[in-house]
Amino acid sequence: MPNIRVASYMMDKGSLQAAMEKLFELGQRVIAPTRAPKGDIFFREVSDVSQIVTDFGNSLVSPVEHLRPPKEVYFRYELTEEGPPEVSPPPAPEPFVLFHLRPCDVAAVECLDHFFIERQPVDVLYQQRRQAATLIAMACVEPAAETCFCPCCEGGGPVAASGYDVQLTLVDEKYLVEVATDKGERIRALWEDLLETAPAELITQRDEQAEYAVRELFSSLQANMAAAVRRVSAETVTRETWEAIAEHCYSCGGCSFMCPVCTCFDVNDVKFDDNTGMRVRQMDSCRLFGYPREAAGAIRGFETPYRARMYAFHKLGYDHVLERGRYGCVGCGRCIMTCLGHMGMPTICKLARRPPVAADKAPQKS
Repeated sequence: MPNIRVASYMMDKGSLQAAMEKLFELGQRVIAPTRAPKGDIFFREVSDVSQIVTDFGNSLVSPVEHLRPPKEVYFRYELTEEGPPEVSPPPAPEPFVLFHLRPCDVAAVECLDHFFIERQPVDVLYQQRRQAATLIAMACVEPAAETCFCPCCEGGGPVAASGYDVQLTLVDEKYLVEVATDKGERIRALWEDLLETAPAELITQRDEQAEYAVRELFSSLQANMAAAVRRVSAETVTRETWEAIAEHCYSCGGCSFMCPVCTCFDVNDVKFDDNTGMRVRQMDSCRLFGYPREAAGAIRGFETPYRARMYAFHKLGYDHVLERGRYGCVGCGRCIMTCLGHMGMPTICKLARRPPVAADKAPQKS
């Protein structure tokens, strides 16, 4: 969903608390980062500003789950003695505000928009949630975690270029507040007494701050993704490389399940009794042996190196760049945090960039 315009405002750093309190005046659900008893960060619906956490790294579970849940009901049905079965779709989602998204998650939402809405057929369930959501992003002044590598991914960050309704960037003791859509305009009106027009100097300072962050602060974990995309797309990555990657893979699917960009899903029918049931969609992963399950129930499973190659093509194939203008990765680093074999995307890119060996061939497409 493209931005309509971008208008820039300025807000004092100390006014953030008041701005968050005003969100509840919208009369919509507010979903924001919260801290679980063990310290983990989850984006959950909150009823009071005291529940919102703003001093955190990157959450392991992306807030994108509120737009593309890991499991959802397509419809429920009940067979009738006469006539067709009664089918009940899920209720339309109520409007909600999703507060404090990182730019990498905003970029992920844009990827999901393309997959579920901009292509045919349109996914109605995702479209309804997307239309109900107002996205308020918080740009990163520094890496949210040591696993972040968003500058390697076009559009990932540390400042979102598009995709948000409102974006806040802390610059010294001021927030640069950018309003991009009609939904964002509603937030601006809500914050009107907290905002003033942003001077050009503040925007320039924000841009310089972002350039410094990319050059100096994100330099410890560079994926050089462009080179990996060239090798993967040209199919010059060796069989030896895919096997080396596969040796570290537990086939758990964690990298896919935590990735905010992955879109693979499976559909199952759940039978309650002889007359009632429901159809459910749930996330799936190409890293799992059972992923290529056929309609008849048979599993034409691939060996782990082939599944590693499939996953890499989903993230690094040039088809994504041609179709969406960006990679199939936003650099959030969740695959690094999740992978038990320490084989996150930067490591996969590093191995994929190894020079090809003429006598060694990559697994063939199936």
